[in-house]
Amino acid sequence: MEENEYLKNDGSDDDITNGEQLYLIKKLFDSVMVFNSHFAHYVQENNPELFKRAIDYAKTFTEEDVPGIIMSYIEEEKKDEETGT
Repeated sequence: MEENEYLKNDGSDDDITNGEQLYLIKKLFDSVMVFNSHFAHYVQENNPELFKRAIDYAKTFTEEDVPGIIMSYIEEEKKDEETGT
């Protein structure tokens, strides 16, 4: 695991800096994305029907809870390419 200068504890009680916050947010985001990717691949391989239902479920809350964001789904793009629509 890489060591980062922002995470060294010097014993002070000061709040973390913006740089430290950004570093931690990036690491958290990277970790969540890697986990999600591996988990989704595992489910897709071992239970394709559950995988399809999970995608449908995720679409319902992302469309409602993330205003102003348009989600693109690879599976739908592949289907459109295959059907020519």
